Amino acid sequence: MSDAQPFPYTASINEPQTVALPLPAGVEVPKPSISSITPTELTIGDASTTLYVTGENFFRDSVIVFAGQNEPTTLGEDGRLSTGINMDMWHGPDVVKVSVVNGPEKSNEVDFTFNEAPTTRSKKGK
Repeated sequence: MSDAQPFPYTASINEPQTVALPLPAGVEVPKPSISSITPTELTIGDASTTLYVTGENFFRDSVIVFAGQNEPTTLGEDGRLSTGINMDMWHGPDVVKVSVVNGPEKSNEVDFTFNEAPTTRSKKGK
């Protein structure tokens, strides 16, 4: 019998070393922590863009959770995580939560705002 905990991910610790999971008993998966996101808001009608997440305990298999959905996530050489924001999916103002997960461990949540598109008013009588 193995003392390993079931956990279907691979965590990268001090690149280029990698630690294959399941981890041995007593070894904890590090809890990620978000310090900032960029951008923090977009306006409906803006072009699709990349969301960057800065924080701690991010690994190659960390996943950004955007509006409750796991997103394809990339770990950059600078240690930030990134994912795309598809603006075609958003049609009205909203505030959604952004977090990061390392397997069962979830970070703090940060708000991302979709602002209403400005309205154009026509001048009557001219």
